Amino acid sequence: MKKALLISGGRQVSKQLIEKYGDRFILVADGGARILKKYDLVADLLLGDLDSIGDETLSYVKDKDIKIKKFPAKKDLTDTALCIDYLLEEGYKDLVILGALGTRLDHELANLYNLKMLYKLGVSAKIVDDYNEVTYAEEGEYEFERSDKKYFSLINAGEKMSFTTVGLYYEVQDLEINAMNPSRAVSNEILGDKAKVIINYGSAFIIQSKD
Repeated sequence: MKKALLISGGRQVSKQLIEKYGDRFILVADGGARILKKYDLVADLLLGDLDSIGDETLSYVKDKDIKIKKFPAKKDLTDTALCIDYLLEEGYKDLVILGALGTRLDHELANLYNLKMLYKLGVSAKIVDDYNEVTYAEEGEYEFERSDKKYFSLINAGEKMSFTTVGLYYEVQDLEINAMNPSRAVSNEILGDKAKVIINYGSAFIIQSKD
């Protein structure tokens, strides 16, 4: 399976987190290239309209012989979405996305729903930073390992969803989340080494996070 790391231009992450996925094809979305310069790292390709990269970072990219694929500033998609489309066209089926969270709430929400789109296309994908790991899931059974991210939450991603938990501090059976109780499944915790979530119907963003 072809695996890729996409570094977007949102909140920057640690060098250690980038290096954790360093064995993948590395694609950078426009302003995400700033973190390459910061940590003296390289990528396989830089893609975007280059409107938020800055002259110094662009010079760094060129000095490191990182390939550039430029798009017009007037476009229908964000730089992150353009990168995702490129990776899909190239046949990547496992994506880790860094820098997809940050101060731009509109971009952040769009990036979360990119996870839904990727799920529908049969692509394994997650958004990760030093504080959060986000996946999208629909009906089925999912297993999670305990990590440094203490809190475990489910956010309803549709009209309503129902789920059951095994191995979490707050155990629930067929609990429905809808517009009237949207925070009902926030801030649970994995008790042992592993936990299980069964989504009975509907869809959810599953978020593991730490303060």
